[in-house]
Amino acid sequence: MATIPSYAGEWSSLAVPLTDSTKETLDVMGFTQMTPVQAAAIPLFMKNKDVVVEAVTGSGKTLSFVIPVIEKLMRREYTLKNNEIGAVIITPTRELATQINTVFEIFIKDHPKKKQLTHALYIGGTTTLAEDVANFKTEHPRILIGTPGRLEEMLTKTAKLTNTKELEMLVLDEADRLLDMGFAQQLSSIIANLPKQRRTGLFSATMTDAITELVRAGLRNPVRVVVKVEDLENQGKEQRTPASLKINYLLCDPDQKMAQVVRLLLKELDDFNHGAKKFIIYFATCASVDYFYKIMSKLTDLKPFSIHSLHGQMDTKRRTATYASFVGLPAATPALLLCTDVASRGLDIPDVDYVVQFDPPQDPKAFSHRCGRTARAGRNGKATVFLNRGREEVYVEFLKLRKIPMEPAPYLMDDLSEYPQVAPQNDDEKPIAPEIPDPSIPKFVQEMRQIVKTDRDLHDKSFKAFTSFIRAYSKHDASYIFRVKDLDLGKAATGFGLLRLPKMPELKGKTNVAFEEETIDWDNFKFLDKSKEAKRVKELEEYKKSIPAPKQAKPKVKAWSDQTDAKDRKLERKLKKERKREYLKRQREEEANKEKEGKMKDDEDEDDWDDLAKEERMAKKLKKGKINQMEFDDAVFGASDDDE
Repeated sequence: MATIPSYAGEWSSLAVPLTDSTKETLDVMGFTQMTPVQAAAIPLFMKNKDVVVEAVTGSGKTLSFVIPVIEKLMRREYTLKNNEIGAVIITPTRELATQINTVFEIFIKDHPKKKQLTHALYIGGTTTLAEDVANFKTEHPRILIGTPGRLEEMLTKTAKLTNTKELEMLVLDEADRLLDMGFAQQLSSIIANLPKQRRTGLFSATMTDAITELVRAGLRNPVRVVVKVEDLENQGKEQRTPASLKINYLLCDPDQKMAQVVRLLLKELDDFNHGAKKFIIYFATCASVDYFYKIMSKLTDLKPFSIHSLHGQMDTKRRTATYASFVGLPAATPALLLCTDVASRGLDIPDVDYVVQFDPPQDPKAFSHRCGRTARAGRNGKATVFLNRGREEVYVEFLKLRKIPMEPAPYLMDDLSEYPQVAPQNDDEKPIAPEIPDPSIPKFVQEMRQIVKTDRDLHDKSFKAFTSFIRAYSKHDASYIFRVKDLDLGKAATGFGLLRLPKMPELKGKTNVAFEEETIDWDNFKFLDKSKEAKRVKELEEYKKSIPAPKQAKPKVKAWSDQTDAKDRKLERKLKKERKREYLKRQREEEANKEKEGKMKDDEDEDDWDDLAKEERMAKKLKKGKINQMEFDDAVFGASDDDE
């Protein structure tokens, strides 16, 4: 491990003197002395050592590799040919690559040997691979600066376009972020196409196990440079943020958070003797940035500020334009940059005075990187993180263990007076600071809601922002601190200015969520965008047509006189039915009697026919002499009384 000098010293104190052109550029930039990381890393690079640098954000790491790259290429015995590359600088984000390219431009634009130091930016998004290849063939850059994806394509997929045999230096800036963002495969592919006889530098604010593995695979006997910052309040203890950076935390309820942000901005602007301030405000998700950018741009109290937004889902050209616009603002213009962690690493945005963390980062390692956008290069800076009362208060102790000291900040009332924070009442499970009564919060929330009512698109954005925030909250790395079940969802939704609660799993089945919905005619709540409104109206009409026709309504209750007439008619119908039943009964009885009489007559006739037939048979027997007269008489007439 290299020994870090207790003082940085002047540039002239370097063992290997810098060229006149480099020293002149440093004078113009106002850098008269080296920072500790520069004093340690530059001499090692110049002595052909591989370097692993771990230093707090804002410590001057960029010049620690820009200057050695320029100096090494200037000292080559043979100049590079048109397709030969002398250095490759890889960064995790397009914005950081653009910033490094700008620093190289400052050193090279007036250099007497400019052709030997040509450089090019390859980041994708703004140009196609074919356009970058054409640029390489025309400009013949010796220094390639870019993101892993596009640089891998340039070095491996362009049919021997580039020659890396003469490569002097490879630099991985924000190496831990490169690995966190899943670029390990691209890095391995790039390193495999570079010569082993090269100098390699890894720069990062934090060192991880993944970086250790990368060091073993890609560096030869590296020297590790660690620049620590002493905690001035706790002598002898280390901290991971610059000593000139003051970090505090503000406890409040979720519905008070945005009001506190606005009051903090106004108070800081007022305390700065009516001068300008540049603020960066970090949110958890891209959707939150989009939504609050729209809201904050229309809040009356924030009219003095120039407001900008930046996140990873933006079109590359828009991101570049936003970054350039914010950086290029005059010093007299108060400005806000609303962003996600895409702007938390490596970016050197000039004159940033204050960093506000509306949402603590999902990855706790990003906390110091966010704060490091201010207090850079020895300047003073402030940072505030907003925490919800309750379980989130444990985050203070959590960061203290990570060597990031914080102090409590006072709650700001509507007139910007300070309401002092009371120490949390410690509990075994979760310390809870007492609730701060603020009667002005409903008025502030109503102002947000009135803004949302002006455009249905804002209502849609509010839903997307809130649901994405809850999802991000549930996936926090410090999940034992940030738990959705401990978050007051009703107050959180109120703090977002929602008009009603969205349908989402976290709210399903919950009946105790305290939230007051806004009264609004949803069918006539319009989009300002005419095409969106036309689509909405069409969908609404189709929906109404798809609804089945309602059932016939029950007849109205009739008047008393009508009811009486109905009863009389009902009784009359009943009597008619009874008379009809009696008539039919008599008919059936008469028919039954007739049928009985006819049957009896038929039986008598049948007996007569039997007697005649018997008499005729007996007469035939008498005639033939088979029986006598007495037998005939007995058979036909029966025995007489005299015979008996």
